[in-house]
Amino acid sequence: MKKILIVGPASQMLGIKIAKELDINYYNTETKTFPDGENYLRINIDNDSLIEGTEVIIVQSTGPSSSENQNGRLFELLMMIEAVTRMGATKIVVVIPYLAYARQDSVFRPGECKFAQLILRIIDSMRIDELYVVDIHSQKILEEIQCKCVNIDSMKLLADYIKSLDVKDIVVVAPDKGAVERSKAFAKHFGENVPVDYFEKVRDVKTGEITMSGKLSLKNKDVVVSDDIIATGGTMANAIRLSKESGANKVFAVATHALLLQNAKFRIIKAGADEIIGTDSIDNEASKVSLAKAIVDYLK
Repeated sequence: MKKILIVGPASQMLGIKIAKELDINYYNTETKTFPDGENYLRINIDNDSLIEGTEVIIVQSTGPSSSENQNGRLFELLMMIEAVTRMGATKIVVVIPYLAYARQDSVFRPGECKFAQLILRIIDSMRIDELYVVDIHSQKILEEIQCKCVNIDSMKLLADYIKSLDVKDIVVVAPDKGAVERSKAFAKHFGENVPVDYFEKVRDVKTGEITMSGKLSLKNKDVVVSDDIIATGGTMANAIRLSKESGANKVFAVATHALLLQNAKFRIIKAGADEIIGTDSIDNEASKVSLAKAIVDYLK
């Protein structure tokens, strides 16, 4: 079956890399926003027959756009799926390197919704055949869908990049207790006996404000502060500041999905980070590690 790839507007560089690795044709999209706020998307092809009878791979992250509107990215994804379905695609494979709303998978206060699960049910209802995500915040929510689904692990790729730098005596620090298990898995890519530690964090469920405390044994150590997502950078900046106060030598801020919203870069660097390292699930200056090869390995 002939394969083609649709490069979503949020994953232009990653989408092209994946298409080239697979050695298949790829097409981009035309998008705009109407005056009333409605989204518009058109796949940039000359004839609907190019899609009919093909296997279509759609690559679209749903991270924030330049206007910080990830809702628009979700609508673009749904529009691409609908378009290729209408045009007669025989098989539809969706790659969402970063899935928006994945952190809204639990209820902390009365009246809240589990919106992560709803997003997945909507995507699944469009009768796609396969779904690929990368380091999703909670793998449990993937149980919501019926189609084949794979959560791709980026930790080895990130660890390989860090090992290529001039680092020694590594300690992996989780920004809070909830990230410890992920950090332990990450640390194994540096060696069997690489230590993992964490700071105490308390978040106000109403305001979202956090407080962190603790002092770790990090004197003259190179510290990797690891998380799945960096949004505004508050948690990461606090963990870096406390790491430096605990005697750390170099400190690297590492996340699969480095959204870096508002003043995140300023906060993190000011706190003492030597480098911010992310993957190209989000297309920005921190995208130093490409997911293309890992995604292609699964697609093949």
